[in-house]
Amino acid sequence: MGKKTFLRRMLDMTVFAGIVIACFVVVSYYWSLWQGGEAVFISAAEAVPVSSLSLPDPQIMQQADTGSFPAGKQHCLACHEGIEPVRPLQSGMMQAILAKGASMGDPNGCVVCHGGNPAETINSQRAHSGAPAGSRLTSFTPVPGALQVNDNTCGLCHGDHTYNVSRSNMNTDAGKMKAIMWSWGIGTENHDHVYADHRIDDPDGSTPRFGSDTYKAYMKEMARNFPGQFPDKLEKVPEASLDKLEEMPEQAAFTYLRNCNACHLSNKGMQDRGHYRGMGCAACHSLYSNEGYYEGGDPSIDKKATGHLLVHAMQGTRKSPLTVNGKHLSGIQVSTCASCHSAGRRIGHAYQGLMALDHSDNRGPFDEKGLPQQTNGGYVFKYMRDDAHHRIDKDGKSATGLLCQDCHTTNSMHGNGNIGTTTLATVEIECADCHGTPAKYPWELPIGYGDEFGEKLDMNKARGLADAPMEVTSRFATVYPKQDGYLLTARGNAFGNVVKDGDKVIVHSETGLDFETPLLKQMEKTSAWSDPVKARTAMVAVSKHMEKLECYACHSTWAAQYYGYKYVIDYTKESIDWLDSPEQAAQDGTTADYHKKYVMQPGAPTYGDYSHMRWENPPLGVNGEGRVTPLVGVIQTVGTVIGPDGKTLVWNRVAKTAAGYDAIELAPLNPHTTSKASRECADCHGNLQAMGYGTDGGLYDAEPAVARYADVVDASAGNVSHYTRAQISAIKDLHGDFMQLLSSDGRQVQTIDTHWPTSMPLTAGQLECLSRGGTCMACHRDIPDGSIPMKMLGQVAKFANLSFAQADEHAHLLRENNILIAWIKMFAIIGGIIAIPVAIVCILKRKKIVAKIRRIF
Repeated sequence: MGKKTFLRRMLDMTVFAGIVIACFVVVSYYWSLWQGGEAVFISAAEAVPVSSLSLPDPQIMQQADTGSFPAGKQHCLACHEGIEPVRPLQSGMMQAILAKGASMGDPNGCVVCHGGNPAETINSQRAHSGAPAGSRLTSFTPVPGALQVNDNTCGLCHGDHTYNVSRSNMNTDAGKMKAIMWSWGIGTENHDHVYADHRIDDPDGSTPRFGSDTYKAYMKEMARNFPGQFPDKLEKVPEASLDKLEEMPEQAAFTYLRNCNACHLSNKGMQDRGHYRGMGCAACHSLYSNEGYYEGGDPSIDKKATGHLLVHAMQGTRKSPLTVNGKHLSGIQVSTCASCHSAGRRIGHAYQGLMALDHSDNRGPFDEKGLPQQTNGGYVFKYMRDDAHHRIDKDGKSATGLLCQDCHTTNSMHGNGNIGTTTLATVEIECADCHGTPAKYPWELPIGYGDEFGEKLDMNKARGLADAPMEVTSRFATVYPKQDGYLLTARGNAFGNVVKDGDKVIVHSETGLDFETPLLKQMEKTSAWSDPVKARTAMVAVSKHMEKLECYACHSTWAAQYYGYKYVIDYTKESIDWLDSPEQAAQDGTTADYHKKYVMQPGAPTYGDYSHMRWENPPLGVNGEGRVTPLVGVIQTVGTVIGPDGKTLVWNRVAKTAAGYDAIELAPLNPHTTSKASRECADCHGNLQAMGYGTDGGLYDAEPAVARYADVVDASAGNVSHYTRAQISAIKDLHGDFMQLLSSDGRQVQTIDTHWPTSMPLTAGQLECLSRGGTCMACHRDIPDGSIPMKMLGQVAKFANLSFAQADEHAHLLRENNILIAWIKMFAIIGGIIAIPVAIVCILKRKKIVAKIRRIF
């Protein structure tokens, strides 16, 4: 082939390739529009249900029919005939109790838990004294679950549990201790946990008592990495030293903690509406109503007096169903958890869709007598929206959803035997453990997914499934058929109630209901998203969301936020010491607070309330696990301290940390307000509040250090009256808006998380990703009357009566433009590449090309 022929063919091939590519670009563009352009119009009505459920097993619920005791109207039942057995009589636990009781002279088994004299049927005092031979108790106890005696009762069969529970978060409250002390300026030099409700150690060492080998190794590694969050001992919160109060007014934190902390398991707690509960193990396993009335069959219990359990029967799992007023139930009720978890972050009520407001509220709606809402757990509420897991709607019916225990494992609730400090240290579950991701099923994820704490995981190392539940689950809880296998938690323990069954994941709730869990990978494979555009864009197209965010960062569409807690500790008064009161315990396990004969302490929290309460989108930050999470204000102390002589020692004080920023805290948490729909993109992207800069960048309440007046003023804004007093007193040390985490130049101005050193504000890169405030401006600065092309298109749109005002139309237009521009750019790049050989040919053949042009013209 000659040189001329070769060059001619090269030119022909180049032109042909350009034509083919141009045709491909045009066809592909319109094909993509035809295929995907209508996706935004898919309605919620076409969506697949979030979950499916089956009704409770009738045989399980029929077990709640308790039958009759072996020796009715005899022994203790001479007075208590009609009382409910603590467990169904045919259950393994009750059979063991009956056998043990018979060996101690009581075939009804009462003495196993309560002690006493079963032979005495006349004199109640003698009946309720002492303990029979063979009992570990030394006297009768009305509180067999109390930590003061439960080693001799519950511990007969559940020794590991009684050891664990006394060291669990629910009894140490070490996290609360750290957070409140930090907010007053104590211990801000590090995140170590030092104090608890009582002194406690862990003599059996750092290996958890419950769990798989994988879990135990995981937790020991966490303890090595974070010794301040996994201590081997804790000291009791000290008392305030009055002689040093003037020089160390931050000691008011000790007084406040000793007074506010009525929820730990060692005591009976506040006995009022919504707070009624038992002690120790009975705090969870005894059932109380909000009103505190007994509604069982024991004639000796006053049914008109409050403070009693609902029925004398334990709640636990499906193996321990109850019958109350002819209705059957099983599992530990959410209302039981809320009797303590109404305070702090208010999770117990938020899960039910209730936002706690003030301690009293007359805004209505009123009851039939024209009275305001009664407090529950100390608060009144506004209904917002149930967590999607709490209430399940299917086939036009609403059913009870998951109980707290359905997700939170025995290690989280009872403790694993090591000292508990924070929920993040103890809770072992992640959303992906049941739902997976769009790319992987739960069993395809590695151990630690969602719980990374900065570790880089091998995403190809699948966690798999378990062949059996944990040993403690098999021994004490309901054991469900494993089907293809039990799913594993992020830390390597088997969920005893969550199984893979073919292409489904089934959650067996202790309510008696079974739920099919939506699997994200299955939804991606079958295009079953209820809103494909939003779901696929957020979770598939922008995969960083799945890698860096907690699922609830998007799916918690509301979060209760309590900002700026301003309160007074007054040492001219005294208050209940909820830490010393339970330590004043009688031989029968009852405590000073049980008898309402409280130990008192100098100093009392008097006035106190939040600056403001909100439920709109919260700020975002990075939690200890390294994932983006909502932040809420709860412990944002503005403290005033009045000394024993009535002198004000501290006035509206905000403490500073060792690092120099405010000690008030924006805390990372899961609000437990999950919804199927997620937050909108604009809720975070371009949102200064979500980024941590405060409302409108901290514009409002920006100068809290300035006192505000509302009296008569002259032309220069000076107060005229000699009697003028500030309407709003100054908070001199506060940086600005309570919602503000970052200053305008990106400097941290308050605490994010008192517990984990790995928590922090959003990184510079994450802030850059969210900072899209100019996105709208980028287009609309020229629309409709900007540049000449925009003017022309605007006139065409007017002539054709086109509108892009609606959200779906606007989104469709932007998508069309993006795709068209992308193709044009790609064509330009390919054209540029093709232009290189064309230019070479033109240079080599320039004389002939010029000659041909001259002939043409």
